[in-house]
Amino acid sequence: MPVSGGKPQTVPCRLTWANAKPSGRTVIRAGKVWDALSPAYKSGVDVVIDGNVITAVTPHDGGAPSDANARFIDAPDLTLMPGLIDMHTHRQMAGYGYGDRMGRLWLAMGITATRSPGCPAYHMVEDREAIQSGKRIAARHYATGEAIDGGRIFYNFMRPVTEPGQMTLELERARLLDYDMVKTYVRLRHDTQKEVVDASHRMGMPLSSHYHYPALHSGMDCMEHIGATNRYGYSRTVTGLGGGYHDVNDLFSAARAGRTPTLFAATALLGLDDSFTRDPRITTLYPDWEFAKLTGRVKAMSGEGGAVMLASLERQVAQIKQMLAAGWHPLSGTDAPIDLTAISLHLNLRGMVKYGVSPLDALMMTTRWSGEFLNEPIGRIERGMLADLILVEGDPLRDVSAVANVRQVVANGVAHTPETLMAPFATAKPQAELTPVLPMLADAHQHFWWHDAEYVESSRAACCAGHAVEHV
Repeated sequence: MPVSGGKPQTVPCRLTWANAKPSGRTVIRAGKVWDALSPAYKSGVDVVIDGNVITAVTPHDGGAPSDANARFIDAPDLTLMPGLIDMHTHRQMAGYGYGDRMGRLWLAMGITATRSPGCPAYHMVEDREAIQSGKRIAARHYATGEAIDGGRIFYNFMRPVTEPGQMTLELERARLLDYDMVKTYVRLRHDTQKEVVDASHRMGMPLSSHYHYPALHSGMDCMEHIGATNRYGYSRTVTGLGGGYHDVNDLFSAARAGRTPTLFAATALLGLDDSFTRDPRITTLYPDWEFAKLTGRVKAMSGEGGAVMLASLERQVAQIKQMLAAGWHPLSGTDAPIDLTAISLHLNLRGMVKYGVSPLDALMMTTRWSGEFLNEPIGRIERGMLADLILVEGDPLRDVSAVANVRQVVANGVAHTPETLMAPFATAKPQAELTPVLPMLADAHQHFWWHDAEYVESSRAACCAGHAVEHV
C-alpha cells in the first residue's frame, strides 16, 4: 500500500550570487577594427562598452572620448576584433589538474568563449556559475552534461538509457540544470534519437552527436568532428587517411547544420614552427605535464615525422572547402584538452589557411558563425553584443597567425593583459617544493597493495582485479 508522506515544507535555497557585470563605461580606440560583419577593417571608430555590453560603435575625430569619466583603452597600433570561440572542448576533463591556470590560459590566448559537448554535469554547472559570478577568471562557457547513450556506453562517464521513463528523467535534469545543448552518442535507436531531438528542441536546446545520417534527417543540429566514434558503418564520414565524401559535405550544407572539424592533424604544424614552446603564456600557464606533451609533440612532428599528418590535414581541409563552396560553413573546435589547450585552436586556424581556406573564412568560423550557431550575443562587434574582445598585433585578415599576438583581452567587459593573467603563476613554485611529503607516503608502495605495479597494471582492465578481490 502506498505510504503517505509527511507535511511538505519549503527548503530555502541560499544562493546569493548573480551574474557579474562591471560598472561604468569603457571606450576602446584601436588602429583597425574587424567587426566580423564585413570582410574589411574599419578605422576611425570608438567601440563603447557600458558594463559588459557594447552600446555603440561610433566615429571619432581623433580627440579624447566625450565621456571624460570613461576608461579609455587607446591602442593605435593594434587590431580590435571579437574574441575567439572554441566550439568543442571538454574543460572539466583536466580542469582540476590545471587549477586556476586553464581559464587564464584561454583568455591570454584570445579565446573568450568555449563550448563543451560533454561534461560531468555538476562539475560543469559549478564551473559555469563560478565564471558567471566573476569568482573565476576564465572564458565564458556553454556546455551540456554527460552524453546520453543507449544500452551500452562507449565512455564510462556517459549516461546509458535502458529503463522505461529514464529518458524523461535525463531530459528533465538537462532542463533543471539549464544545459546549453544536449549531446547524444552513438548507440541510441533511430526512433529514440528522433524523440530526443524533438524533446531538446522543445526545451530550446540544440542537439549534437557523432554521425550525420539519418540524424540530420531527424533534425539534429550539429555533428562533432570531421569523423568520429560511430556505430553505423554506412554513416562513416571520413576515411582512415582523412579523406571525405562530397555527398556528406553537401548534406551538411543542404541541412545548414553545424559541424566542428577538430583538426587533430593540425598538430603537424608544430614540426614546422615550434614558437609556442617559447611563448611566455604557454611556459607560464601550461602545467609541467602539458608542456611535456607539447614538446613531445614538436619532436614527433619534426622532419618526416609530420609528413603523414600534414597529408591528412590537407584532405580534411578539402572537406571544409567543399562546404564553403556549397554555401555553408563548419564551426571551429578542437577537443581541447584532449588536444593541446588553447594552442590547438590557433593550429586549426593556421592549418585551414595553409591548405586554401581564406583567413577571413577561418576567423568567421571561430567568431561570428560560432556565435550565431550558439544563438548568443558573442562573436561580433556591434551594438547589443557582449563585450568579449581582443586586441592583437598584426593583420589577422592577411596573416591568420597574428590572431595569437594578443596584447589585451576584454572578457565580459573586464580588460586584462596577458601579463596580469599570468601574474599569479609567474613566480609560482612546484607544489612539491612547498609541501613536505609525509614519510609514510614517500614509501607508500611498501605499505599499501594498491600502489603495487602489478595491481596498477591489472586495474587498467578491471576496477576490481588482482589484490582488490583478495581484500574485499
